[in-house]
Amino acid sequence: MTWKGADQADSWYRRRGYTHFDRRVPLAFARRYVQNPATVARHSFLPFISYVKTTPRYRPRERRVEVKRRAISYASHLDSHIYSWYSHELSEALEKVLLREECGASVIAYRALGKCNIEYASEVFDHVEERGACVVKAFDVSGFFDNIDHQLLKESWCRLLGGDRLPEDHYKVYKSITAYSCVQQSALYKELGISGEAVSAGLDRLCTPEEFRTRVRAKGLIHRNDNGVGIPQGSPISALLSNIYLLDFDRQMSTIARRIGGIYRRYSDDILWICPAGVAGEIESEVHRCIGEFRLKINPTKIETSVFGYESGGRLVSDKPLQYLGFVFDGQRRLVRPNTLARFYRRIRTAIRHAKRMAAKTGTDPRVFRRRIYERFSHLGTRNFVTYGRRAAITMDSDWMRRQVGRHWRKLHEWLPDDH
Repeated sequence: MTWKGADQADSWYRRRGYTHFDRRVPLAFARRYVQNPATVARHSFLPFISYVKTTPRYRPRERRVEVKRRAISYASHLDSHIYSWYSHELSEALEKVLLREECGASVIAYRALGKCNIEYASEVFDHVEERGACVVKAFDVSGFFDNIDHQLLKESWCRLLGGDRLPEDHYKVYKSITAYSCVQQSALYKELGISGEAVSAGLDRLCTPEEFRTRVRAKGLIHRNDNGVGIPQGSPISALLSNIYLLDFDRQMSTIARRIGGIYRRYSDDILWICPAGVAGEIESEVHRCIGEFRLKINPTKIETSVFGYESGGRLVSDKPLQYLGFVFDGQRRLVRPNTLARFYRRIRTAIRHAKRMAAKTGTDPRVFRRRIYERFSHLGTRNFVTYGRRAAITMDSDWMRRQVGRHWRKLHEWLPDDH
């Protein structure tokens, strides 16, 4: 076995703050453990802990708030380190393939390319401006992670490694992430008699090994995925496996793009095409056909089409603004997506209401919380939505976006407690 130095390989290691069935392990132990294939091949993976994450989304056309629910699963500490290490190793192998193939420029999610959504969206908008008259079609894969076929994933994994079968350690990781076990967080906490507050207070682990056997396993709280499809969202390796799974799909799409003079991009389960108007129907048919080969389906209710063309005065316009990675382009203006902005303002109001409640509960002057609010939701912070929006406005050279983001200060002070 080849050991790698800390300066080359330790980027995969991340100490996680959550509490699980096992205790956190230091880097030195994790490195020795995960980089030993024989040890990984013998490893017993613990169940994931799962919960449902809810995200409110405002639908302006229906004038209602829709709640999006997504199941999130998080692995134990040592299991997470194993997944992180194998994700790191597989990512290197996948990057070698993508860098030498035409489809490399089309796969933009979960890669260390030194770019973020701002640059990816800006590049797409630039392509549309350069082409002028064109059609942009956006597709969404239905239940992507929940419907990844295990046999097809295994075959793609084998091809990436250049063999007919997986090495024993890789096979153990594959089995743990496909035929995975999970425990619902709410049922687990109820059985163990603990609360979210107690977990946040600093438990080193949720229960002892004996309690795990008698109160978790023996009471039927563990559920196993025996469907032959689906991998958990939230593990350190799931995102990378989604790119491995669709590598041949990306190749097919890129081949079609070269043939018809189009541009193809995929960000996880979001597929985008820029193409001449005359082939838009063909592209939609090909996307449906090709994704079906991977036993996945396109969500028909989320297909978006934007037709760009020139007005009599020579201005580029669209019949429907293009929305991509949190930004909007209508042929003239580059903006933050209105839904994204509305969600940001809801977060501000929720945070301020919470601060007021805490102030009333503790007898603290509400203005004490002002600095924290500023840090999270204003240009006075360092890493928040406002600084992200300002960076996007600079990158896209958009005065419209600067004005959009600049309104946050006035909005913030409409809701903050008075200074007097």
